[in-house]
Amino acid sequence: MRAEDDFTRRAGALLRAAANDLKRDDENAERELGLEKGSFAEFAAGTRPVTWELMRRAAEVWPLNERDLLPGHDDCPAGVRVTRHKESVASGRVLSRGGEPYYEYRDTAMSRIASYRPEWIRMLRVVEDDDPDNPLVQWNRGHLLYQFTYFIGPVNYYYRWNGVSHCVPMDTGDSVWGLPFAPHSFTSRSATEPACILALTYGGSLLGDAQRELAVLGNATTRALAVPLEGAAHRPGAVIRSFMDAGAVTVAELADRTGLTRERAEELAGGAVHPGPEELDLLADALGVSVRDLLPPRTGAADGVSVQFARDARSWVWPDEGAPAYRMTRLAGDPLHPHTSALQVDVLADGAERSAPLTTYQHQYLYVLGAEPVTLSWEFGGRRVEETLAPGDSAYVRPQVPVTFAAAEEGRRAQILLLRISGSVTPEVRYAVGTMAAGGVDRYVAEDRLWYS
Repeated sequence: MRAEDDFTRRAGALLRAAANDLKRDDENAERELGLEKGSFAEFAAGTRPVTWELMRRAAEVWPLNERDLLPGHDDCPAGVRVTRHKESVASGRVLSRGGEPYYEYRDTAMSRIASYRPEWIRMLRVVEDDDPDNPLVQWNRGHLLYQFTYFIGPVNYYYRWNGVSHCVPMDTGDSVWGLPFAPHSFTSRSATEPACILALTYGGSLLGDAQRELAVLGNATTRALAVPLEGAAHRPGAVIRSFMDAGAVTVAELADRTGLTRERAEELAGGAVHPGPEELDLLADALGVSVRDLLPPRTGAADGVSVQFARDARSWVWPDEGAPAYRMTRLAGDPLHPHTSALQVDVLADGAERSAPLTTYQHQYLYVLGAEPVTLSWEFGGRRVEETLAPGDSAYVRPQVPVTFAAAEEGRRAQILLLRISGSVTPEVRYAVGTMAAGGVDRYVAEDRLWYS
């Protein structure tokens, strides 16, 4: 199917799903949207393209946003999207800070399907010390996206948290993960050695519908909904109290449902103490939720960042010691984002037949490090494809597409940076899809019928 035909079909499916949700049959939809008789079925079936004017009209007369009717573009119909080094070089541009050239940026592989934004960045400012207050350092104001950074060469990493500035000297193989809106910067410690970074930024669940909804609700509501994970405002019972408010449950009612004393229920609801394991089971049952819903995430970040030096990184072979295809090295990450994984992959297998497939539910970004090419193989849509990636080439891989890596030249060990993120398909979505009635998955992906016969 051509990309434009697939887009038209999915746009029609969203229109049909919206009408079903609002309990509009074809006749009522045509009357309210000002369409000619018989045309709504054509739009919904994808035989007639949904127009911008139709989306605008639907958002005007129905409680929808235009975004609800906009399908995503599929720019990766082969399962993998490759960006060659020469394409990255062609995208290069120099940005100045303080009136002087500061960074050279280059695009690397990205896709409309995934939310990450990867850049190759070369440091043009050279410093001779590790002083975070060096006047040659030009700071940014921070940005919305989380950032994973992989360092190549002698790079100084600067970050600021709660008004305190830090500088960490980094070298090849070091990595860092950072929180949104924290000011940061990078410089080189050498005028002769290459110094650059691979900066992979992503929004996770902060982007998309959540950001748009909170933008409408406003600053005060957003601050009230925020649940801190550290500091004086962090209270263990904040989530418990949220579920109590949602169900209009009083402390007395909570005590009655759980069998806890009134005093203990008040302590837990007040948030000053952590519930024990048995209490968590009682609270979850009383509030009609899962225990996991009452457990706040944790973060290992210090001053907004998690730093992983190459010398301290954990490594192992995969899939097993007897027939190792790869050596994996764990790079920077944080428990706050358990569905984000960063790995340095050393390819040990010479041929594809000795390699082992890697498959994940996450979106994948890969970049060929070092000086050796690598053979990338994958299967998608019943086809097996093989490409040789040169140093500096990069690629995007769709979820659930099995890929293998092998040395392109016998005896030469290629090295790859592999970043994986979960995208919008959260565990909650996966559980919800897994509990649908028979036939529900196909209709969820693309609704193709009126909700009644």
